[in-house]
Amino acid sequence: MNRNGMIKQLFSSEFFQELDAIIKVYKFNDKIIEEGEPSNETMYLLIEGNLSVYKKHGKTLEEINQLKTGDFFGEIAIISNQPRTATVVVRSQTARVLLFSKNKFIQQTVSNPLLTFTIFKATLARLLRAEFVLERLVKKIKNFNFDLLKKLNTNQYKINKINVINFLHTLPSKHYGKGEKVYFEGEPSNGMMYFVVQGSLSILKTYHGKSIKLAQIESGEFFSEISMVSSRPYPFSVIVATDKVTLVPIEKEQYLEIMNLTPDFILNHIKNVLWKLINTEKVTYHIKGKIEAISPSSDIRNFKNGDVIISEGDLSNEIMYFIVNGEFSVCKNRSGELIEVNVLRTGDFFGEIALISNQNRSATILTKSDTASLILFSKKKFIEQTSVNPALTFSILKATVARLLKTETNIDKMIKVLPSIEKELRIKLTQSRVENVDVFSYVYNLHTPTYMEGDSVFSEGDPSLGKIFFLVSGNLSIVKKYHKKYTTITKLESGDFFGEMSLVSNRPRYNTVKVTSDKTKVAHIEKDIFMKIVQLHPEFLFSLLKTVIWKLIIYEKAISELNIKFEMYDRKF
Repeated sequence: MNRNGMIKQLFSSEFFQELDAIIKVYKFNDKIIEEGEPSNETMYLLIEGNLSVYKKHGKTLEEINQLKTGDFFGEIAIISNQPRTATVVVRSQTARVLLFSKNKFIQQTVSNPLLTFTIFKATLARLLRAEFVLERLVKKIKNFNFDLLKKLNTNQYKINKINVINFLHTLPSKHYGKGEKVYFEGEPSNGMMYFVVQGSLSILKTYHGKSIKLAQIESGEFFSEISMVSSRPYPFSVIVATDKVTLVPIEKEQYLEIMNLTPDFILNHIKNVLWKLINTEKVTYHIKGKIEAISPSSDIRNFKNGDVIISEGDLSNEIMYFIVNGEFSVCKNRSGELIEVNVLRTGDFFGEIALISNQNRSATILTKSDTASLILFSKKKFIEQTSVNPALTFSILKATVARLLKTETNIDKMIKVLPSIEKELRIKLTQSRVENVDVFSYVYNLHTPTYMEGDSVFSEGDPSLGKIFFLVSGNLSIVKKYHKKYTTITKLESGDFFGEMSLVSNRPRYNTVKVTSDKTKVAHIEKDIFMKIVQLHPEFLFSLLKTVIWKLIIYEKAISELNIKFEMYDRKF
């Protein structure tokens, strides 16, 4: 019977009429459980819908599995009170989930063995996936310490129930001599698990052309349980280690008979499999961290359609993202519904606000194409790159300025309809001043005219001429004309850059820069001179990027608070 057939049978059984369980309905993007939160001793059965399972990888979330109708999750709570090991997020429009407690589950091992066996199979399938991922990772490390893998096989399930042992002795058995194989790695599976009546066996697996002994199986123990849920070839070899070995092959129907004899037998077997699953996943993430520490390509991650990269409201993980290939949707939460406000493509950046601010993520980013790849930059790594790769920083600066340009254009349209929001646009730049003395010294050698109070450096509508400006001394105000009067957007002080829009656009000046103190000195910087400063002082580029991002934060916050969608501006106004 397939999984959906099993679930239909479960729903038609008396269990679901008699069990005092809770059925909850969740909406798209709801978090059912979150990694790290305390266990509530509850496990879950997905009745309807689709879910994604995410695991923290460093400071990012990585999708490790997808769940469909009939899948179980949270089953570790049955054997352990440890915090949740993953985050489960709803990926369909709605999802219906059955919740039942640890005590209720234990009760059902007696009254509903079909449910228990279904959970057992689901747990084995999850272990199979975890072992497959681990195997691929281990093969990437030539000098791997295999003691880690050996420890995963030290907790074999051993039966001590006399009635079970007596039943197993009634089944047909097979006898082997020392050195014989039960099966070899890569052979087709026969769909059976095995019980060792007498003797011992070695579990061997090939890595980098060498056979590694992973475990020793002794009398009274089971092995090859995974064969009951997968027809894939055997993942390892089993070789007889003693003179005589007697094994009992067990089919699914016979396993169910054992369950009927001793209901708590399967509960203990599930606990054993979960122990191995928990530790396999721990080893997997340990190895991933090791690979990332030695691999320069570890910052490149691959994603599938629907994967959530960051979620609106999440804490900043101080990571920004560069799109290598694929498309991503930028979504905002509007009254509980995710609305797409932008689409990002190859070459775009996002999450750059995390470089200067720990504020919560301002939007949800979802993978839109079938496949996509991102380069992830931590704040520390990005700052290091400003020195060794200024071209990268300049590209991000241009992308951020272009985003700010779009935002300012949209705000301009918005204010013409909603003049009362001018107060939302005050920008304080005190946290992003340039404090590099070498930059000050360099710009003093540029064309630096002196202005008097009341002068304008440039006015709204003037041609950009490709220049940006640096305020050497004095004070300036950036103002804009709305509804026939000037509104002060921000005030500039010594160390501030302005006019950076000309780096990405030749459009006329967007606002007016007024001089508010006598003998104010402003350096005029042509684009070629700007690039020379970058080459001489790459750290200055990061300071300028911080200024632009700070402006962007203020503008986008104003838009978000007014609940106005970027993509709706042209239609609304």
